[in-house]
Amino acid sequence: MSTLDAEGLGKFARLEERIAKLLEVYEAVLAENAALKDAIAAKNSEMEELRERAARLDREKGAVKEKVELLLTRLDGMV
Repeated sequence: MSTLDAEGLGKFARLEERIAKLLEVYEAVLAENAALKDAIAAKNSEMEELRERAARLDREKGAVKEKVELLLTRLDGMV
């Protein structure tokens, strides 16, 4: 084997190593991306639950306010 062939094989081996490392990084990025998408979906679900809870509490607050105003009106009528 000539020096040129050995040099070419060395370059090819280095290229092969770089490609292997690149594929490892790519797979890690894909996994991280999937994990981030899952986290976003979970947070979106949590936000929707909190929005629903806030709306429910707002309705309850309105109902309580109406009852208090009614009671105050009745008390004013007694005095």
